Amino acid sequence: MNIHMIRILILKDLRLLLVPALLYSALGIAAVCMLGVAQQAFFYGGTVLLITAMMALGFHPPMATVVGERKEHTLAFIMSMPITPADYTCSKLLVNMVLFFLPWSALVATTFATIVARSSLPDGLIPYASILFGTVALSAVLILCVGIVTESMQWTIATQIISNLAFQAVMYAASNASDIKASMTGDTIVWSATALTFLAVQLGTAVLAICATLWLQARKTDFI
Repeated sequence: MNIHMIRILILKDLRLLLVPALLYSALGIAAVCMLGVAQQAFFYGGTVLLITAMMALGFHPPMATVVGERKEHTLAFIMSMPITPADYTCSKLLVNMVLFFLPWSALVATTFATIVARSSLPDGLIPYASILFGTVALSAVLILCVGIVTESMQWTIATQIISNLAFQAVMYAASNASDIKASMTGDTIVWSATALTFLAVQLGTAVLAICATLWLQARKTDFI
């Protein structure tokens, strides 16, 4: 593994997407501030804006750093460098994980802090919110992995669309699960079996997708 070249590729992509990532993060922080306003309209508006900012963070970087290189024919430059498909895959996974999960973690932490600090929001919302945030994170991982393996804009966009629909399904299923629903409006954070199952499935699926991507890319002998 060529660590030096992986570092160069990561820095290249960071320079390319640092500003958009910061803008999406700022949008997310603005959404969290709206959650702190004691009016229902601000809460719902902030929720929609927060999820939208997170989804943009999960979609824009892979499209620019992976699919865009194939579409704009800049991959030829990468092919001229002394790297393997495995090196390329590692660089794309690492840079996109950083660009997504650092802002995502900050937004999740500030959201939970807002829920705890705002007396009108029940602390029981935190497990449900964790499931929604986990769904967004899983979507970002799947979009990235599909983009790396297929290098296809069509497949990557299709994955985004399916992920968006799946988010709605998870939101409905989690909010109507009896043990989650029973504790959502309470002041106690209850990690029910159903909530933990949702999170475990999300984590397991993300890890499986990353491992499958690394395995498939390791079998490639060239970039064609």
